[in-house]
Amino acid sequence: MDDYAGVFSLAAPVEEHPPGTLVQVAVSPAHPSRLVLDFSEHPVLMDACVLLCGHIGALELLELGYTGPLVRRPRLAAVAPSSTSHRALPDGRRS
Repeated sequence: MDDYAGVFSLAAPVEEHPPGTLVQVAVSPAHPSRLVLDFSEHPVLMDACVLLCGHIGALELLELGYTGPLVRRPRLAAVAPSSTSHRALPDGRRS
C-alpha cells in the first residue's frame, strides 16, 4: 500500500469498533480527502476526524496527500518536577 500512513487509534466509534481501537490507515488514492481504515474484516472510507491524530500523524497524512479535515489531539502538558514531590496522602494531606 503506497499511501500507508500507519496505525492510528480511533477517537470516535466507527461501525462496531469502539474508541481506542487501533486501525491501519492509508490515504485513498482515488479520494485524497478520505482515508481507508483497514479493519481486518473490511476497509472503511472516512475522514481523519475519527482518529486520535497527534502532530506527527497529521504531518504523515498531509505528506501522503490527504486533503480532508484533521482534528489533532492536544499536546500533553509536562509535569513539573516540584509537583510530584507534593503528592496527596490517603487522608487528604500533602506530603
